[in-house]
Amino acid sequence: MILEIIILLLALLILLVLFVSFHVLLEADKTGKQAYYKVIIKWLFLSYTVNTRMMGGPGEPARGEIIGEGVPCKVREGAQSEAWDKDLSQGKILGAESTEDQKPADEDIIGLEEEEGQKWTFRKIVNLARMLLSPVLRLVEDVLKAIHISEIKFNILYGFDNPADTGMASGYVYALRGYLNAQYERIRLYAEPTFTEEKMDMHMLADVSFRVVSLLPALVTFLLNRDVRRVSWALIRKKELPG
Repeated sequence: MILEIIILLLALLILLVLFVSFHVLLEADKTGKQAYYKVIIKWLFLSYTVNTRMMGGPGEPARGEIIGEGVPCKVREGAQSEAWDKDLSQGKILGAESTEDQKPADEDIIGLEEEEGQKWTFRKIVNLARMLLSPVLRLVEDVLKAIHISEIKFNILYGFDNPADTGMASGYVYALRGYLNAQYERIRLYAEPTFTEEKMDMHMLADVSFRVVSLLPALVTFLLNRDVRRVSWALIRKKELPG
């Protein structure tokens, strides 16, 4: 009898999760080395808040503060801070092995794995985006149709080390902005390029609600896409991306 009650309660909980709407409020901001985001999730009479602020400067690791359920948790305090600084001065972070003891992986992701002293370039990102452009656009369109949007706003200031790459990115950004403004009156994208420095600053505000069952078809369609499976398998196996 008790087992049947437990199974019944579990089934009821699953149905509630699938069919009862979630309300999500998101605010995110990134300026230079500082990043901040706040997420509020409401479901039935429950509410959960995550409030995180990350700060970092040149030559030092990022410091974080994560707040969940109103309880703060600081990453660096007292003796932990001293141990961190000591390990950092010795070339180690939190007990990690020094770089001299580390061996390079046998295989790298050709065209995507960061080379020593280099960062992801715009062209590498475009290479991946071209392979996933069609399934990602389909996923975004299906998700936007499945959720109720009260408001979504993006403000982006971007620039790459090569001004030509910044100009190329602007073409994609302006095309996306025109599409969103024409199709969704409650979604607004504001983007401004800078050709003098490498930068990626953004501010986002979103207020949406959705039911999990409405998102499942979009997610299943995306995961079963042939190109998505090929790229995912290449990344997992650290092989060259398929053409």
